[in-house]
Order: sequence, then C-alpha cells, then structure tokens
Amino acid sequence: MPLSRRNAKIAPIVGAALLIGLAGCGADATGGGGSGDAGGKCVLQIGTLGPLTGPAADFGLSMEGSTKFVAEEANKAGGVKVGNKTCQVKVVSYDTGYTSAGAANGANDFASKGVKFVIGPLGATEVTGMKPVADRSKMLLLANGFGLDALEKKYPLVFHIGPGPFVWSGPIIKEARTRFGFTSAAVIAPNDQSGNDIAVINEKKFSEQGIPVKRDTYQRGTQDFAPIVSRLMATRADVIDFASSPAGDVGTMIKQLRQAGYQGSFARLGGESTNEITRVAGIEAMKNFFYYSPVDLTDPKIAALAKEYEAVAGIKATGISLGWVPGGRALLRAISKAGTIDDTAKVAEALRADDLKDTTLGQGVWTGQQQFGVNQEMSWPFSIGVIKDAQPSVFKTLSAE
Repeated sequence: MPLSRRNAKIAPIVGAALLIGLAGCGADATGGGGSGDAGGKCVLQIGTLGPLTGPAADFGLSMEGSTKFVAEEANKAGGVKVGNKTCQVKVVSYDTGYTSAGAANGANDFASKGVKFVIGPLGATEVTGMKPVADRSKMLLLANGFGLDALEKKYPLVFHIGPGPFVWSGPIIKEARTRFGFTSAAVIAPNDQSGNDIAVINEKKFSEQGIPVKRDTYQRGTQDFAPIVSRLMATRADVIDFASSPAGDVGTMIKQLRQAGYQGSFARLGGESTNEITRVAGIEAMKNFFYYSPVDLTDPKIAALAKEYEAVAGIKATGISLGWVPGGRALLRAISKAGTIDDTAKVAEALRADDLKDTTLGQGVWTGQQQFGVNQEMSWPFSIGVIKDAQPSVFKTLSAE
C-alpha cells in the first residue's frame, strides 16, 4: 500500500554536494534499484517506510518528508552521477502502521518493485521485522530504530541514520538536571520492543547519574490513560520521561497529569516530535519540558534548511526530520562513489568510508561500536531542547558520550 499524498511547491534548493560524481565504474545504472524507463533513462528508487497514519504518524511523515527532500535536492541539482550515467531519484513510500509485520510487508513490496535502498524503517519492532526480509533481498537500510539489537554484525547492510539514546540520553539528562534540579525520575513507554528497549536505556542513564528511577509500561493503542496517570502520580517523581511513547499519547498524558495536579518536569528522550506533543497538550501544560533534538532549530542554517524542507515535503519541519537529511545525502554520495545502483554491498562499503561531513550540520562521526559492536551509526552534533515556564524552546548543543 504505497502512499504518496502531497503535491508540494518546490522551492530553489542548494544541493550540488550530492552530485559529486567520483570515478565511474562503468556500471549499468538502469537495472534493479534503477528500473530504467522506456527512454533508457536512469531512475534511482529510494524507498521510505514508517507509520504514515495513526498516533505515531508524525515519525513516519517526517521520514518520508526527509527522503523526498533529499531526492528533490539531488534532482534539482541535475541528478546523481552513477558511473557514466546521471540518475533521477524517485521516492517510493509505504505505510507500515508502526508494526513489525507492516515493516516486513513493506520490504516485500519494495523487493517486488526493485527498490534496493531504503530510508527507514522506524522503531525497534519495525527494524526487527524488516531486517531478515531486507537481508534476503540485499537491501541497504538507513534505519532509525533504537532497539538494543538495531545493528548486528550479521546484517552488514543495515545502518543507523542517526544516533540512539545510548549516545545522547546521558548528556541530556545531565544538562537538564542543572536546569530543573530534579532528584527522582519515572520512565514510561509502551510494553513492546519499540517502547521497552528505549525505556531500559533511559532508566540506566538516570541511574548512572545517581537519580532514583521507576519504570512503567502501558499497552500500545491505549485510549484510557486515567489508570496510567494515577500510577505516575503515585511515583512522586520530579521528572517523568515518556521515552519513545507516541506523540499523541505523550500529549494526552501530559495534559491529564497537569489536570491531576502534577507540578514536576517532563522529558521526551526518544524520537523528537515536540510540535505534535505541544499541539495535543498545549504549551501551558508542557510548562517545563526537555527533549532530544538532532538540531538547533534556532540556528540560521537550520532555519534555512527548514524552509526548503517545508516547501518540498508540504509539512512542518521538525528537529528529527532535519536531522535525517544528512544521512540521506551521505547515501546518495555513496551510491555515486560506488558507481552502481544494483550492488548494495559495494555501496555499503563506500558509505562506511564516507567522512559524514554535511553542508548544513557540519562534521559527523561514525558510532555504534560500543553499543552494537558495529560502527555503522551516523552521528552529528545534537542538542537538548528546553521549554521552561511555558516559553518557546531554547537549545544547547551537546557532545556524545
């Protein structure tokens, strides 16, 4: 069930860096992932998948928007040089419903269409569901799942398009503690892999800083949050971290917690979707809130990127959607350097050798070895976002652990 639902006005985009055509290999750039058209033109298909509907749609639509932006950026600059041909980039989307089965079905759908390169999926359960299917089809994935086994040596074609909480949760908690002075914490997330794997890491990071923490779970798809709110109130925690809970759920819980008299701070140390959480909860309910943001949204370079992104994607840019752009750019550079749109192993080799220097976010680094034993996680400078006394977000750039 591929989805492509927006016709957006395309603004002028600066993206010549994506067209660095390194030494051509003479590879045929019209088969497999290219599916050349009747005119013999090279078409490079990039798949993107995630939840495009439902409570977690903010994640999936952001990733789809990032993929469309990177594709349009390359196309506006003339295309991607691959060997002796120049390819136009075409985006193929799929709605997974934020489930393992949905991600596996998406992989099969992409395989039937000859898609070799995928930006996605999202969430630990989706990554778990897609990895074996994608491996059989030799797809290269730039995934964004924070699961404890998101990267594995037996899946060399799976990369992380951004770092997980193992990298940034600790520094953010340390900085937030100086601002809000909390001495106890509660962490809550859905009781599945996408929730538990992130919540466990955040629980550990609070504990490592000497902060007593209680962890709770709830059923994904819950509509009645009253019992959950009661349990959270009973913890008497100074800060409540919603980890990777869907944005709609987080906004609802924040609103109800304030109505119940909670006076502490809130955190979202999972995927960044502050705009949607604020829309549901209201800024007054947010009050004191801190979160992981891949970028500083007040930086002039990022603001310019956001404007370009919104013109292409047709949706409001978020920290996480802009934070995924450098990974997409790196993928297209690797395809160009490898000189093939069919040999994903060769592209993966070129991607590992990429220096991750981005025109907008600056110098990135490869991480993942400490957590996964695989150095295939892309990391650029990240920020803590802070809403204090219901005032608009301020940001501070932090270093990875």
